[in-house]
Amino acid sequence: MRWYLVPIALLFAFVASRPALVGAPSFHPAKYREGALPDLPPPTVVGGGEVMLELDVTRGGAVRQAKALRTTPPYTAPLIAAAKSWRFSPAEVENENPNPSPGEPRFRAVDSTVLLAAVIRAPSLLGPTLGDTPRDVGSESDTTPFPFSTVMPLFPPRARDAGIVMIETTIDSGGLTTGNRIVRSSASFDQAALTALRQWKFRPARILGASTPTLAYVIMGFRQPALGAQPGAPPSTR
Repeated sequence: MRWYLVPIALLFAFVASRPALVGAPSFHPAKYREGALPDLPPPTVVGGGEVMLELDVTRGGAVRQAKALRTTPPYTAPLIAAAKSWRFSPAEVENENPNPSPGEPRFRAVDSTVLLAAVIRAPSLLGPTLGDTPRDVGSESDTTPFPFSTVMPLFPPRARDAGIVMIETTIDSGGLTTGNRIVRSSASFDQAALTALRQWKFRPARILGASTPTLAYVIMGFRQPALGAQPGAPPSTR
């Protein structure tokens, strides 16, 4: 073996012996199992809005707290009430014991945080839209991804009624949405919701000291257009 190949061989042997690369922690995020969605408001509520919640999920899978990060009355309170009844498969991290005993599980359940975001279209009216504007009221934990750019979905031109869609999305380490999966479907609106979500940009979660892919849940509400509606109006961004 040539002498200059020895350091390279030793380097590969060292890397191969490492249990995990720095920046790639072994983490399984909490995953939604069940729970009701809030109802869309009555026609007397004229505005739309955005709500962002940070859910504190216990190692038993219950929601201990739902903290408002962004609020728009009257949408925030019903979303918090619904989220508090949700159940999750809890987050898990790999056991740190390098010599586990026989039968010891590889992963253990831990407390975690989960982002729940909701955007609700206002009835599209001719002229300015009334109602409260979204307002940031809290700061997220490092372990919670947070959108710095959102897109309101278009109202599908052929849809005539109201609908609500919930999507499970993976926020990757670069802050992009990947692996989007419809959890609660409203057939006329599913594609419009997915199209809008793919344009969102996030600050990724930091878990165990590194940017880490994690799950988030996004609700998109489509309120039935009022008289003079313009379903094809362009999306609004924040």
